[in-house]
Amino acid sequence: MIQSVVARRYAQAIFEIAVERENTDKIEEELQVVKKSFASSSELRNWLSYPFIDQVDKKSLLAQVFADLSEPVQNLLFLLVDRHRVDQIGQIVEAYQALNDEHKGVVEATVITAFPLRAEDEKQLIETFEDLTNKKLRIQKQIDSDLLGGVVVKIGDRIYDGSLRTKLRQFQKRLQNAKVQ
Repeated sequence: MIQSVVARRYAQAIFEIAVERENTDKIEEELQVVKKSFASSSELRNWLSYPFIDQVDKKSLLAQVFADLSEPVQNLLFLLVDRHRVDQIGQIVEAYQALNDEHKGVVEATVITAFPLRAEDEKQLIETFEDLTNKKLRIQKQIDSDLLGGVVVKIGDRIYDGSLRTKLRQFQKRLQNAKVQ
């Protein structure tokens, strides 16, 4: 999902508070709880976005539903209600996670294979790309049988394509361009 400038600003603000209080991971966990709650409850989203319900009532409900969350997260929710931006919570959480990952030296990688990776192959792949990027890797695995074999790794805006499909295409192009003497 593309993050809006507004979402990044809210994420940056709460991240700075979390760094100050040295609890960036706890805040991220709490934000993930909020995101999942909003994603799973259309009633909650609809009720909070309904314009004729008083802001005080909305905040009261959020205080009850999220009573176990820390003060910074609750204050963020209250601010989002005040500014009519509750619908931005998913993007804010994603932006916060990106900031926290950068702070911890973690990078998100998507690993696409034709078949599920064995544990030892996954471990070797992680080690290889952690050495390459000098960052800790958090991977998301995807299966794409069209690859035929090999692996495609996406890290940020870089793609490392070691798939059999790509190698066959490159071979086909070389054959087409080869001159017969």
